Amino acid sequence: MSNNINKTICIIAIASYPGDPRIRRQVEALEKIGYKIDIICRYSSSGNQEPREKIGNINVYRIMNAQSSENKIFYFLQSIIFITIAFFRLILLSLKRKYSLIQAHNLPDYLVFVGILHKLFGVKLVLDIHDPSVDLFEEKWPGKKNKFFKSLIKIGERYSCKLSNHLITVTSMCKEKLVERGNPSEKITLILNTANESIFKFNTLRDFTKITEGAKILYYGTIAERQGLHTAVKAMEYLIKEIPNSTLNIYGIYEKSYRKKLEKLKEELNLENNVNLNGSIVREEIPDIINSHDIGIVPHPCTPYLNLSLPTKAFEYVNAGLPVVSTRIESLFNALDDNCITYVEDGNPKDFSDAIKYLCSNPEVRKSRTDFAYQSIKEISGEVMNKRYINLIDKLISK
Repeated sequence: MSNNINKTICIIAIASYPGDPRIRRQVEALEKIGYKIDIICRYSSSGNQEPREKIGNINVYRIMNAQSSENKIFYFLQSIIFITIAFFRLILLSLKRKYSLIQAHNLPDYLVFVGILHKLFGVKLVLDIHDPSVDLFEEKWPGKKNKFFKSLIKIGERYSCKLSNHLITVTSMCKEKLVERGNPSEKITLILNTANESIFKFNTLRDFTKITEGAKILYYGTIAERQGLHTAVKAMEYLIKEIPNSTLNIYGIYEKSYRKKLEKLKEELNLENNVNLNGSIVREEIPDIINSHDIGIVPHPCTPYLNLSLPTKAFEYVNAGLPVVSTRIESLFNALDDNCITYVEDGNPKDFSDAIKYLCSNPEVRKSRTDFAYQSIKEISGEVMNKRYINLIDKLISK
C-alpha cells in the first residue's frame, strides 16, 4: 500500500470500547499496521470510563451511557439521540482529522448515516452488520402489532446498505440474507466472529480427568431470554443429582426482567448454591475464568435469527482449550461439527445435563473434541479474519 494514502479512519458504534470484542479486534489489527483510529461509542455498563481516552494511535470518544433496549420505543429513541450526537461529534472531529473511511457497526443499520455528509466528499462508508436487524427485530418483538416498527427496520436496512460503499457481515447465512434483499454479493465481505488470539490462548495444561463431583460450568455474554439461559439453569437440577456440588457460573450484562426470571427459577429449583448470576467482566479476565472451569456452554435456542448468528464465546472457549456443549445452531455447526462440540437438543434441559455428564465421565472424549476443535478453527482463526479485514480496508481507501 502506498505511503501517501491517508490511513485515518473513524469507527462509530452504539457499543462500548474496548468491551466489544469484534470492534476491539479490528481496531487493534488496524493500529498494528499504522492506522490512526477515532472511535465514537458509548460508555460501558460499569460506567467507570472517561469521556475521552487515548490508547496508542486510538482516540476513544464516549458520548452516551449504556441503556436497556428491552422496550422498542426506547430503543429507537436512544438510537436517534446517539446518532444525532455522533453526527455533530464527527463533524467537529473532521475539522482536525481528515478521514479516508468511516465504519459503522450495527445495531442499528442506519448508524451509517452519521457519515452521509462525508461520503459527499469522497469518504468511503462501511457498514459492519453484526446482527441482521430485520431478523433480530422479528424475534425480539414478534406479532402484527409491531408491523409499523418492522417496516421502519426494513427500510432502514435497505437504505443503509445502499448508502454504504461496502458491507461486512459475520456468517455465510447472513450474507445470503443480504443478497436475497437486493445487495450485490461482491459488495459483501464475510468476517467471522472468531476469537482474539492475543487474548485467548490454548491451555496446554488443562487436566482431563474424570469428574465425579463439583463440575464447573461457564457461560458469559449477553443475558436475555433469547439466549436460553433458563434451559441451562433447569439442566443443573438434573446434573447435581448425578454430579453433586456442580456449579453454573453466568457472567454478563442482563436484561433486568430476565435476571428476575432466572433468580426466581433458581429459587424454585433450590439451586441457590449451584447457579451464580455474576456481573459483567472485562475481556482480559475471561481467559483466567475459562481456565478455572471444566465446560463452556452455548444454550441459545435454534431460532431463525440465532441460526444466522455465530456466538463469539464458542470460538473463545475453543481457542482457550475449553470443551463446549451447545445447541445445534446452524452457523456454528457449519464451522465446528460433532467431532469438535457436543451438541444438544434445543430447549431440552435433560439432554443438556446428559451431555455435560457424558463429558465429565469421559475425559478422553473431552480432550479429543477440544483438540479437534482447536485444529479445525485454524483456517478461520482470528488472525485469518484480521488479514481479510485489513486487506478490505486497504483496498477501499486506496481506490
